[in-house]
Amino acid sequence: MRRRMVVLLVDALGWELAAATPGFAAGLPHRRRLDTILGFSSGALPTLFTGRMPREHGRWLMYRRARPGGASPFRGFRALGLLPPRLRRSWRLTLRLTRLVASRGVRGYFSLYEVPRELLPEFDLAERDDIFQPGGLPGGTLWDAPGRLGLAWRGWNWRTPEEQGLEAALRALDDGSGDFLFCYTAALDALLHREGSRGAGVSGRLARYDGWLARAEEAVARRGEEPWLYLLSDHGMVDVRGAVDVMGALRRLPVRWPRDYVPFFDSTMARFWWRSAAARDEVRAALSGLRGGRWLEDPELERAGALFPGRDYGEDVFLLDPGQLLLPSFMGSSPLAAMHGYDASHPDMAALLMSNRPVPADVRHLADVRAFLEAEMGRLREGA
Repeated sequence: MRRRMVVLLVDALGWELAAATPGFAAGLPHRRRLDTILGFSSGALPTLFTGRMPREHGRWLMYRRARPGGASPFRGFRALGLLPPRLRRSWRLTLRLTRLVASRGVRGYFSLYEVPRELLPEFDLAERDDIFQPGGLPGGTLWDAPGRLGLAWRGWNWRTPEEQGLEAALRALDDGSGDFLFCYTAALDALLHREGSRGAGVSGRLARYDGWLARAEEAVARRGEEPWLYLLSDHGMVDVRGAVDVMGALRRLPVRWPRDYVPFFDSTMARFWWRSAAARDEVRAALSGLRGGRWLEDPELERAGALFPGRDYGEDVFLLDPGQLLLPSFMGSSPLAAMHGYDASHPDMAALLMSNRPVPADVRHLADVRAFLEAEMGRLREGA
């Protein structure tokens, strides 16, 4: 009997959220809570696909510091500081700049968000290549395995709207194309940001995934084939309880950016590269007295797999407490209902793996998933 592997990767579908949804994915009895990484999908997905931590595969956060002499895709953007503020923030300019960056060879996912346009040349994008394709990450990834094993595979990711991707995958199951089918969606992530974990749209979206898994199983069974189903996520989401104005606290200091230091303000982190020791002392002292966050020291970054020798992602990192939102930030100036990117030990940050196939007990972290799925591909090939 022919076997078909079907993987649905739902961004931000946390273990706790799934567990709190009665009857969710009842056809997938083999379940594992997965520890995630400190950070966002920009680091979590590469960890899933490579089986390595951020320090090893080199991807942690969307923006990293531009290296001296490197070819930043934002070269020439400094002159944008001469434009009136309203024009710098216009969506038309943002669209044109986004297209320009993509034309400079960036094939991965990125957004300019609200990063000051004139500050962009200080940074680089970590995800230059398509991480959903063979060769998209250094050192080999999950996507190299089907070709090596002689399996036909098809995949849909963020480039395809969720509904279209899910329907295309079902059609492929119906017509028998592909031994291994993969579908990634970030629609739940966006919905959770807007509604929080108790949103009506969130429960409806979970019901959609539940129904899709049942339809996928039926489509394979109708062909007299055996369905191997896997539901996977990269992290969970924490409902937002408050906001921390890190940028406001820094405006009260005698040191200024970018003259005295270069900052990057993520949704839950503030990262810094220093131009002087005095600037570092001032900023660290100011934020140490700010409620709702703490400085990450090197031993903790090392344990999280995020201590980079070149300090590409920050010489110092200030992390907010779970449930706090850095507002405003370079990622946005509007409140959100839920966020991720917190301490990975928080229960709501945990990811998941569910399957109708046995899952070994030692699959406990995102970094364990690649080896498990590649082993499953091997078994699929042996039974072909």
